[in-house]
Amino acid sequence: MIIDTNSPVVNESSDKFWEDELTNARIMLVEVEKAINTFNSNGGIQSYTIDTGQDKQAVTRADIKSLYEQRKRLLSDIQTLEARLRIGGSRAPQICPGY
Repeated sequence: MIIDTNSPVVNESSDKFWEDELTNARIMLVEVEKAINTFNSNGGIQSYTIDTGQDKQAVTRADIKSLYEQRKRLLSDIQTLEARLRIGGSRAPQICPGY
């Protein structure tokens, strides 16, 4: 679910906030992947619109490098959010001595 930044957020738990952030990152990743695949599979296309339902972003073939960078950042963000929410398997916490 895309968070509506115009509506007041009332008593949302921290977990709910991070779950929404994870959902938003996954939606953006799908849209970026669609744009990359469209550019790579159709050599004639010169522009593409990423529509997340919350906003629209027009990109051109010249932006393909920035799409790859955005995909890399989104994958990193998703991994961090999943770790924060402990999704995708249980990992033992890493404890470092303070000496």
